[in-house]
Amino acid sequence: MARPRVIDDERLLAAAQQVLFDVGPAVFTLQRVAERAGVSAATLIKRFGSKQQIFVELDRRWVASIEPGLAAAEAGCRSPLERLRAAALWGFDDLDSPANTANELAALALDLEDDTMRGLLASGWQVIEDHLTACAAEAIAAGELGQGMPAAQIARILLATAEGTRITWCVRPVGSLVERAEADLEVVLAALVTASYL
Repeated sequence: MARPRVIDDERLLAAAQQVLFDVGPAVFTLQRVAERAGVSAATLIKRFGSKQQIFVELDRRWVASIEPGLAAAEAGCRSPLERLRAAALWGFDDLDSPANTANELAALALDLEDDTMRGLLASGWQVIEDHLTACAAEAIAAGELGQGMPAAQIARILLATAEGTRITWCVRPVGSLVERAEADLEVVLAALVTASYL
């Protein structure tokens, strides 16, 4: 019978994510993660094999967190439009720091260079886009959004606005990222509420 793991992967990956946010991928090391998690670097190597594989596992962890995260963000929302707004803003709270956001975007560059990580990124964004599409369709059906624009297009616009805000704020971090994202998405949603498309 296999011995139970004293330290689970979630704890190790949480430490790895914090190190990645703190120092970025360029100076991310297994030793730093081991120190943060209170284990030896050998434990990380035995568990994951390499720094690259930890990055892959962090991407898998992110994809797995999307649906529960969206559900939590929408808890208490009373209308489809409120759910759409909450879903579009999901994931910003942890990034309201220029350093964290810059380091996450540096990690994004790594995702784009690796086929496995790029595939996971695409899968995650597809989950978000599909969810936003469903929320937008409900808001259209409830008369909360203008008629005529496809729900899928609304989802793409909101996702592009959110990700674009994240990138531009990272380059010029004035004020709060969360407040900037809320303001930008509110303008887009207000236009969509009143718009009517032929």
